[in-house]
Amino acid sequence: MFELFEMEQQEYLRHCEYFYNNRLTDDRMEHSMKKVLGIVSTNYHLLVFLFLKETVLKEYDQIDLAVTDKTPYMEELFERGAFAPYFTNVYFADGRKIKNPYKNAFVTLFESFIYNATTRQIVTRQKLRKEDTALQTEKQTGELETLFPCRLDTYDDVFFASPGMPDEIVKELGKTLIKQNKRVRFHRFEDGFASYTKSPEHLVSTPLGRKLYRLILGFDSSKQEKELYLFEPYLAEADVQFEKIKIEKGSREMEAVTKQARRILQFESRAFEEKYVFLGQGTENVTKNPETYRRLPLEIMHQVGYDNMVIKPHPRGTHDDFHGQIKVYRDDCPFELAVAGGAMEGKTLISYYSTACVSAKLLFNSSCRIIFLTKLAGDSFNEKCDYEEYFDKVTKIFDNVYIPESREELFALLGES
Repeated sequence: MFELFEMEQQEYLRHCEYFYNNRLTDDRMEHSMKKVLGIVSTNYHLLVFLFLKETVLKEYDQIDLAVTDKTPYMEELFERGAFAPYFTNVYFADGRKIKNPYKNAFVTLFESFIYNATTRQIVTRQKLRKEDTALQTEKQTGELETLFPCRLDTYDDVFFASPGMPDEIVKELGKTLIKQNKRVRFHRFEDGFASYTKSPEHLVSTPLGRKLYRLILGFDSSKQEKELYLFEPYLAEADVQFEKIKIEKGSREMEAVTKQARRILQFESRAFEEKYVFLGQGTENVTKNPETYRRLPLEIMHQVGYDNMVIKPHPRGTHDDFHGQIKVYRDDCPFELAVAGGAMEGKTLISYYSTACVSAKLLFNSSCRIIFLTKLAGDSFNEKCDYEEYFDKVTKIFDNVYIPESREELFALLGES
């Protein structure tokens, strides 16, 4: 609490004045350039936001990006200045500096409606100097201006990915962004499988909080936080309540996104000869019987041949070590970028229910074959995969996606490829 009262008096009074007279700021916004902020934490988030940048957001005058500390490599890229050529401003939001995300009611109210010191403590801004703006399409790096601490700009719209409850970083940024412009609109964009099966929750999580925001600031969550951008809204389950909007994409957009992503992420996919790729499963739904989990991939390997199959271990998988019985596919390139580069064309992707397989179709319309083993998992997992509706829809809208009912059907599919 002491840090709140150690603010410079001028800074404090400025924010109190805004609290009582923020209508003036909003009126100015109506006549200013259109600004949008995207918040990303993973490679997948970045790819989706780049698609939005090439489609939905083309008419905006200023497109900024906030990168969080959730993925270490994204932090490294920020430090290198890899994002700067493609966005007006780039922020790094460091959640490790949030001293206490579980704040009491007094602090939450103060930060929501008077002054949020936390935002200034976690955000660093980076941009190319004005004389280097030509580098935005020609180079990865230029002379950078870095500012810490910094003040977030004022935005008309904010895009972020968050199935379910937004994380603590998005909430902190959200409090400041709403206070700076009570008319700001927040939009979700897809985060893979979970976005189609889990309904988003509002930034302000409690009914009382939403009422106070509406009465004091005029911010109405029901009107200003209601849209979810998806590549295939048809796949969303009924309890995903937000208004679902399709992200349209064509060959031009896919080419532009692939080009930008390669330069930003600084990866090139590795070509390989093996035709079958088993994608390991993460252990969020904890593996119940590792022997059952491993048995089916080994049977597949015996069907297609040792020299014709590789396994791509899951980063959080603990049972993807087959002790040399199946060759391992090693590639630092993000899977989605490998798909964009054509590394998976002509391949058969096999998984229990890895949604990375679906992303190949969602993001880049890959023609690869996909075989899900969900109905053959047996006692592999502690929890049953309860998303039959989702996977059934996937087989209907995409070519070459299969969910075999038996081993006989599985081996027949393998023989066809």
